[in-house]
Amino acid sequence: MRSNINALNIDTSTPILFVPGAMSGSWIWEDNFAQHYRAMGFKVHCMTFSGHHLSFKERLKLRFNDYVDECIEAIESFDKAPIVIGHSLGGLASLHATAHAKAHALILMSPVPISGVVGSMSSLAKKSPISLAKFITAACYAGITRYGTPPIGIYSDTCDTADADKVTAQLRSESIPVLMKLLSPPKLISTKLHPSNILFLAAKGDHIIPHTEIQKSADQLGADIKIYKGLSHTYQAESCWPDIANNILQWLHQSNMKDHQASAA
Repeated sequence: MRSNINALNIDTSTPILFVPGAMSGSWIWEDNFAQHYRAMGFKVHCMTFSGHHLSFKERLKLRFNDYVDECIEAIESFDKAPIVIGHSLGGLASLHATAHAKAHALILMSPVPISGVVGSMSSLAKKSPISLAKFITAACYAGITRYGTPPIGIYSDTCDTADADKVTAQLRSESIPVLMKLLSPPKLISTKLHPSNILFLAAKGDHIIPHTEIQKSADQLGADIKIYKGLSHTYQAESCWPDIANNILQWLHQSNMKDHQASAA
Protein backbone atom coordinates (compact mmCIF):
# COMPACT_ATOMS: atom_id res chain seq x y z
CA MET A 1 0.00 0.00 0.00
CA ARG A 2 2.89 2.35 0.76
CA SER A 3 4.13 1.94 -2.84
CA ASN A 4 0.69 2.93 -4.12
CA ILE A 5 0.92 6.11 -2.07
CA ASN A 6 4.32 6.89 -3.57
CA ALA A 7 2.93 6.23 -7.06
CA LEU A 8 0.24 8.84 -6.38
CA ASN A 9 2.89 11.22 -5.07
CA ILE A 10 1.05 11.67 -1.77
CA ASP A 11 3.26 13.28 0.86
CA THR A 12 2.76 11.20 4.00
CA SER A 13 4.61 13.84 6.03
CA THR A 14 1.41 15.92 5.89
CA PRO A 15 -0.49 15.11 9.12
CA ILE A 16 -4.18 14.26 9.23
CA LEU A 17 -6.70 15.61 11.74
CA PHE A 18 -10.03 13.81 12.16
CA VAL A 19 -12.96 15.79 13.57
CA PRO A 20 -16.01 13.80 14.76
CA GLY A 21 -19.68 14.54 14.32
CA ALA A 22 -22.37 15.05 16.94
CA MET A 23 -22.54 12.53 19.77
CA SER A 24 -19.28 10.86 18.73
CA GLY A 25 -15.62 11.33 19.56
CA SER A 26 -12.13 10.32 18.51
CA TRP A 27 -13.08 6.67 18.94
CA ILE A 28 -15.33 6.69 15.85
CA TRP A 29 -12.29 7.03 13.56
CA GLU A 30 -9.82 4.73 15.28
CA ASP A 31 -10.70 1.29 13.88
CA ASN A 32 -11.18 2.48 10.31
CA PHE A 33 -9.90 5.63 8.60
CA ALA A 34 -7.29 6.53 11.24
CA GLN A 35 -5.87 3.02 11.36
CA HIS A 36 -5.80 2.89 7.54
CA TYR A 37 -3.84 6.11 7.15
CA ARG A 38 -1.45 5.37 10.00
CA ALA A 39 -0.54 2.09 8.28
CA MET A 40 0.35 4.15 5.21
CA GLY A 41 2.76 6.31 7.17
CA PHE A 42 0.65 9.36 8.01
CA LYS A 43 0.76 11.05 11.40
CA VAL A 44 -2.87 10.99 12.52
CA HIS A 45 -4.71 12.74 15.36
CA CYS A 46 -8.39 12.22 16.19
CA MET A 47 -9.98 14.92 18.33
CA THR A 48 -12.99 14.87 20.65
CA PHE A 49 -15.04 17.95 21.47
CA SER A 50 -14.80 18.80 25.15
CA GLY A 51 -18.56 18.81 25.62
CA HIS A 52 -18.74 15.05 25.27
CA HIS A 53 -17.03 14.61 28.63
CA LEU A 54 -19.09 17.17 30.53
CA SER A 55 -22.26 16.97 32.58
CA PHE A 56 -25.61 18.14 31.21
CA LYS A 57 -25.33 21.42 33.12
CA GLU A 58 -21.80 22.04 31.86
CA ARG A 59 -22.78 21.27 28.26
CA LEU A 60 -25.43 23.98 28.42
CA LYS A 61 -22.62 26.55 28.64
CA LEU A 62 -21.07 25.49 25.34
CA ARG A 63 -21.65 27.26 22.04
CA PHE A 64 -20.92 26.36 18.42
CA ASN A 65 -18.02 28.82 18.38
CA ASP A 66 -16.43 26.85 21.23
CA TYR A 67 -16.32 23.84 18.92
CA VAL A 68 -14.82 25.97 16.15
CA ASP A 69 -12.17 27.26 18.56
CA GLU A 70 -11.30 23.70 19.57
CA CYS A 71 -10.86 22.82 15.88
CA ILE A 72 -8.61 25.83 15.37
CA GLU A 73 -6.52 24.84 18.38
CA ALA A 74 -6.18 21.27 17.05
CA ILE A 75 -5.20 22.46 13.56
CA GLU A 76 -2.61 24.88 14.91
CA SER A 77 -1.10 22.22 17.18
CA PHE A 78 0.64 20.67 14.14
CA ASP A 79 4.02 21.85 12.88
CA LYS A 80 2.68 21.51 9.33
CA ALA A 81 -0.75 22.44 7.98
CA PRO A 82 -2.81 19.23 8.25
CA ILE A 83 -5.32 17.49 6.07
CA VAL A 84 -8.56 17.99 8.01
CA ILE A 85 -11.32 15.38 7.70
CA GLY A 86 -14.55 16.39 9.41
CA HIS A 87 -17.86 14.57 9.70
CA SER A 88 -21.36 16.01 10.09
CA LEU A 89 -21.32 18.64 12.89
CA GLY A 90 -17.54 18.33 12.90
CA GLY A 91 -17.54 19.06 9.19
CA LEU A 92 -19.21 22.45 9.62
CA ALA A 93 -17.01 23.27 12.62
CA SER A 94 -13.95 22.35 10.54
CA LEU A 95 -15.09 24.54 7.67
CA HIS A 96 -15.42 27.56 9.95
CA ALA A 97 -12.10 26.73 11.63
CA THR A 98 -10.15 26.61 8.38
CA ALA A 99 -11.29 30.14 7.62
CA HIS A 100 -9.00 31.10 10.53
CA ALA A 101 -6.35 28.36 10.63
CA LYS A 102 -4.40 27.05 7.65
CA ALA A 103 -5.16 23.52 6.45
CA HIS A 104 -3.46 21.64 3.62
CA ALA A 105 -6.85 20.31 2.51
CA LEU A 106 -10.34 19.88 3.92
CA ILE A 107 -12.53 16.81 3.39
CA LEU A 108 -16.10 17.12 4.64
CA MET A 109 -18.14 13.93 5.10
CA SER A 110 -21.86 14.72 5.02
CA PRO A 111 -21.24 18.03 6.82
CA VAL A 112 -23.99 20.14 8.31
CA PRO A 113 -24.85 22.55 5.46
CA ILE A 114 -23.44 26.06 5.52
CA SER A 115 -27.00 27.42 5.74
CA GLY A 116 -27.96 25.07 8.60
CA VAL A 117 -30.06 21.93 9.11
CA VAL A 118 -33.58 23.28 8.54
CA GLY A 119 -33.71 21.85 5.01
CA SER A 120 -32.27 18.53 6.17
CA MET A 121 -34.75 18.25 9.04
CA SER A 122 -37.67 19.07 6.74
CA SER A 123 -36.53 16.37 4.31
CA LEU A 124 -36.23 13.78 7.08
CA ALA A 125 -39.63 14.77 8.49
CA LYS A 126 -41.26 14.13 5.11
CA LYS A 127 -39.63 10.69 4.83
CA SER A 128 -40.10 9.63 8.44
CA PRO A 129 -41.41 11.93 11.20
CA ILE A 130 -40.59 9.19 13.72
CA SER A 131 -36.97 9.16 12.55
CA LEU A 132 -36.71 12.92 13.01
CA ALA A 133 -38.10 12.63 16.55
CA LYS A 134 -35.69 9.80 17.32
CA PHE A 135 -32.71 11.74 16.00
CA ILE A 136 -33.50 14.90 17.98
CA THR A 137 -34.15 12.91 21.16
CA ALA A 138 -30.95 10.88 20.72
CA ALA A 139 -28.84 14.00 20.19
CA CYS A 140 -30.09 15.42 23.50
CA TYR A 141 -30.07 12.12 25.36
CA ALA A 142 -27.82 9.50 23.77
CA GLY A 143 -29.04 6.77 26.10
CA ILE A 144 -32.22 6.43 24.03
CA THR A 145 -30.16 5.02 21.14
CA ARG A 146 -29.85 1.74 23.04
CA TYR A 147 -33.53 1.09 22.45
CA GLY A 148 -35.47 0.44 19.26
CA THR A 149 -34.30 0.98 15.70
CA PRO A 150 -32.12 3.95 14.66
CA PRO A 151 -33.43 6.78 12.46
CA ILE A 152 -33.38 6.04 8.73
CA GLY A 153 -30.18 7.08 7.05
CA ILE A 154 -27.92 6.75 10.10
CA TYR A 155 -26.92 3.27 8.93
CA SER A 156 -27.59 1.41 5.71
CA ASP A 157 -27.75 -2.17 4.50
CA THR A 158 -24.15 -1.80 3.39
CA CYS A 159 -22.96 -1.02 6.92
CA ASP A 160 -21.14 -3.64 8.95
CA THR A 161 -23.65 -4.59 11.65
CA ALA A 162 -21.03 -5.09 14.34
CA ASP A 163 -19.43 -1.73 13.57
CA ALA A 164 -22.81 0.01 13.58
CA ASP A 165 -23.66 -1.54 16.96
CA LYS A 166 -20.28 -0.43 18.31
CA VAL A 167 -20.93 3.14 17.21
CA THR A 168 -24.40 3.19 18.75
CA ALA A 169 -23.10 1.85 22.07
CA GLN A 170 -20.58 4.68 22.40
CA LEU A 171 -22.70 7.69 21.42
CA ARG A 172 -22.78 10.54 23.94
CA SER A 173 -25.31 13.31 24.52
CA GLU A 174 -24.55 16.56 22.70
CA SER A 175 -24.66 20.20 23.80
CA ILE A 176 -28.19 21.47 23.20
CA PRO A 177 -27.10 25.10 22.54
CA VAL A 178 -24.64 23.83 19.91
CA LEU A 179 -27.36 21.76 18.25
CA MET A 180 -29.78 24.70 18.30
CA LYS A 181 -27.20 26.90 16.57
CA LEU A 182 -27.14 24.45 13.67
CA LEU A 183 -30.59 25.74 12.73
CA SER A 184 -28.94 29.04 11.80
CA PRO A 185 -25.12 28.80 11.92
CA PRO A 186 -22.81 31.81 12.08
CA LYS A 187 -21.92 33.42 8.77
CA LEU A 188 -19.03 31.63 7.10
CA ILE A 189 -16.02 33.81 6.20
CA SER A 190 -15.70 32.13 2.81
CA THR A 191 -13.26 34.72 1.43
CA LYS A 192 -10.51 33.14 3.53
CA LEU A 193 -11.16 29.63 2.24
CA HIS A 194 -9.54 27.93 -0.76
CA PRO A 195 -12.32 25.99 -2.57
CA SER A 196 -9.82 24.06 -4.71
CA ASN A 197 -8.58 22.41 -1.49
CA ILE A 198 -12.04 21.40 -0.28
CA LEU A 199 -13.87 18.14 -1.03
CA PHE A 200 -17.44 17.43 0.03
CA LEU A 201 -18.60 13.81 0.38
CA ALA A 202 -22.29 12.95 0.26
CA ALA A 203 -24.38 9.78 0.19
CA LYS A 204 -27.75 9.23 -1.45
CA GLY A 205 -28.66 6.83 1.35
CA ASP A 206 -28.03 9.53 3.97
CA HIS A 207 -31.36 10.96 5.12
CA ILE A 208 -29.85 12.87 8.05
CA ILE A 209 -27.96 15.31 5.80
CA PRO A 210 -29.30 14.66 2.26
CA HIS A 211 -26.86 14.83 -0.64
CA THR A 212 -28.96 17.60 -2.19
CA GLU A 213 -28.26 19.83 0.82
CA ILE A 214 -24.53 19.08 0.68
CA GLN A 215 -24.52 19.87 -3.03
CA LYS A 216 -25.80 23.36 -2.20
CA SER A 217 -22.88 23.97 0.14
CA ALA A 218 -20.36 22.70 -2.41
CA ASP A 219 -21.91 24.90 -5.11
CA GLN A 220 -21.88 27.91 -2.80
CA LEU A 221 -18.13 27.58 -2.33
CA GLY A 222 -17.31 26.26 -5.79
CA ALA A 223 -15.71 23.18 -4.23
CA ASP A 224 -15.50 19.57 -5.44
CA ILE A 225 -18.10 17.04 -4.37
CA LYS A 226 -18.30 13.26 -4.63
CA ILE A 227 -21.73 11.69 -4.19
CA TYR A 228 -21.98 7.99 -3.40
CA LYS A 229 -24.99 6.15 -4.82
CA GLY A 230 -25.85 4.36 -1.60
CA LEU A 231 -24.23 4.42 1.83
CA SER A 232 -25.42 6.19 4.96
CA HIS A 233 -24.58 9.09 7.24
CA THR A 234 -22.12 6.97 9.22
CA TYR A 235 -19.24 6.40 6.80
CA GLN A 236 -17.14 4.86 9.58
CA ALA A 237 -19.51 1.87 9.79
CA GLU A 238 -19.76 1.31 6.04
CA SER A 239 -18.19 -1.93 4.80
CA CYS A 240 -16.57 0.01 1.95
CA TRP A 241 -14.84 2.60 4.13
CA PRO A 242 -11.38 1.57 2.78
CA ASP A 243 -12.58 2.54 -0.70
CA ILE A 244 -13.73 5.92 0.63
CA ALA A 245 -10.35 6.39 2.32
CA ASN A 246 -8.55 5.68 -0.94
CA ASN A 247 -10.92 7.93 -2.90
CA ILE A 248 -9.83 10.76 -0.61
CA LEU A 249 -6.17 10.04 -1.41
CA GLN A 250 -6.92 10.00 -5.13
CA TRP A 251 -8.61 13.39 -4.84
CA LEU A 252 -5.65 14.74 -2.88
CA HIS A 253 -3.36 13.54 -5.64
CA GLN A 254 -5.48 15.23 -8.31
CA SER A 255 -5.70 18.39 -6.23
CA ASN A 256 -1.92 18.47 -5.81
CA MET A 257 -1.47 17.98 -9.56
CA LYS A 258 -3.75 20.96 -10.26
CA ASP A 259 -1.78 23.10 -7.81
CA HIS A 260 1.51 22.19 -9.48
CA GLN A 261 0.10 22.96 -12.92
CA ALA A 262 -1.24 26.30 -11.70
CA SER A 263 2.14 27.19 -10.19
CA ALA A 264 3.95 26.28 -13.40
CA ALA A 265 1.59 28.32 -15.58
